[in-house]
Amino acid sequence: MRKQTKIVAVASAAAILAIGASMTSFAATGWVEENGQWFFYDKDGVKVEDEWKKSGDNWYWLDSEENGAMATDKLIEDGDHKYYVDSTGKMESNTWVKTVNEDQDDEDNPAEYNYYYMQANGKAYKSGDNSSTKFRTIDGKKYAFDEDGKMLYGWVDESGNRLGGTTEWEGATYYLGSWDDGAMKIGWQNVYVYDEKEDENRNHWFNFKSNGKKRFFEEGKDGNILEVKINGKKYGFDKRGVMTYEWTLATGGEAERASVSSWKYFNSPEDGARVTKGWFKVVAPTEDNSFGNVIVGAPADDNTFSKSKAEDETAKWYYGDGEGNMYSSVIKKIKGKHYAFHEEGWMLSGLVLMSVKDDGIIEKNWGGIDGDKLDALMSGKQGKDFKGLEDYPNASLYYFGNDEDHDGSMKIGATTVTIDGDSHNFVFSKTGGVEAKGKGINGIEDGKYIYKMGMRLKASSEDKYMVVYATGNTSADKVVVNKETNKSFRTELNTTGKNKDGDIIKWKGTEKGQWNENYYLLNTSGNIQKTKTAAKDGDDWYFYVKNKNIVMYTNNKNLSGTVLEGWQKWNTPEK
Repeated sequence: MRKQTKIVAVASAAAILAIGASMTSFAATGWVEENGQWFFYDKDGVKVEDEWKKSGDNWYWLDSEENGAMATDKLIEDGDHKYYVDSTGKMESNTWVKTVNEDQDDEDNPAEYNYYYMQANGKAYKSGDNSSTKFRTIDGKKYAFDEDGKMLYGWVDESGNRLGGTTEWEGATYYLGSWDDGAMKIGWQNVYVYDEKEDENRNHWFNFKSNGKKRFFEEGKDGNILEVKINGKKYGFDKRGVMTYEWTLATGGEAERASVSSWKYFNSPEDGARVTKGWFKVVAPTEDNSFGNVIVGAPADDNTFSKSKAEDETAKWYYGDGEGNMYSSVIKKIKGKHYAFHEEGWMLSGLVLMSVKDDGIIEKNWGGIDGDKLDALMSGKQGKDFKGLEDYPNASLYYFGNDEDHDGSMKIGATTVTIDGDSHNFVFSKTGGVEAKGKGINGIEDGKYIYKMGMRLKASSEDKYMVVYATGNTSADKVVVNKETNKSFRTELNTTGKNKDGDIIKWKGTEKGQWNENYYLLNTSGNIQKTKTAAKDGDDWYFYVKNKNIVMYTNNKNLSGTVLEGWQKWNTPEK
């Protein structure tokens, strides 16, 4: 505020002095009230302007803008300092003062009033000359002021500049509340901001340290987010300081989105605590439920893990380890039970064909097995469903129950598995570590049943009997188990003569090793047949079994009058 320069003509001054000498009753010094306003005259009777004068214990300002009248209800600029006088003209001290904001702007500067704080000496707090934000403690709260003494509010940067632009908040350091608040915020704050990536105004959670500085991810650091433990829980913050939630791409960039190992899962927007260790069931990340502002854009349609599950909005179970990383392509023991996880991170359930390495790593997963796939697998028909199976001799079936919401753990021992409405008997290994436990057994068990990848082989009710080629028992290292079809044995047959009724006899016997000791005949319960005479199958052909060995397979059980090697061996008494 300019200081008023006193310019007085000498002649006039002499005249006044002369008048004052002769008319002393009209001379004025000190405080004088004129027409309801107060003025102050110095000892020479000159009206004082733009100065402070004291009356009692209070100071008052003589305002040149009011022709020297005492100022009231006004912000006073005196040199580099600001003061305020109340309605009586008294200088205010140790108090807040508000003035109408004549520069109000609904977007960048929405404040209706500007706030100042007058110190004990009446001077308003100001930012000072340094380049960092300076906070003053007032009534237990911290406030900052600009170079003009106005209280800062909203988002403020490190240098004490208020950031009122639409997206300027992203680079702010402090948050000082609304224009009628101004106190420095610490801890959790839910702030309404314009989210450029979402192209809308949204409430986001932020967290501020005890010094008021916003937590945020610094460019150049490892990963995409800052992870901080707050009150015993882990939270993530992006480069703007926004608390991440739900699926978050914690490491890597666009190219790494297809790997679940690049992602971490945090709770809802209202919570945000990272799932540090434990189960959670959610839909895989999509444009709608992933936190797209962690990196530019939402997950690309063809570049996010579990794309099919996400598109179908199928919620699956996931498990985060102690660091929040998702288990994937592995069998893990959790609270005494074993669980398997898909390469995309979700928990496997049902009957699954896998090859598992010694450390529990799932090196190959062919997925869930339905009725058709099970029949093909047992019959040795690989096709496109089991491509490359021959390269994984350790592959087998595992079972994790049919109710993933209530269990989903690995099943061991004798287990009944229902596939497409049909029940099947399985036995899964009870022993070994993660490389062996739960794996379907192979081979002959107790000379009674034959298992392939854990499934007990048995004839269908239509076939009545079936042939299985099997070598070794379930404890052997190398076992071969092949399910045969009865029809395949009728393609090359020995034919000889006729029986007494004139019927042509077709047969497959033991001649030239056509049947050997590794062929077994199973009934509809899966029992290995020990001795059978003319056991008719579903095609009305007949099996002959002796000491668990198949002797002959023929189209007619009336063999009288024929000369068959198989028949001869069948009828040859044991010595």
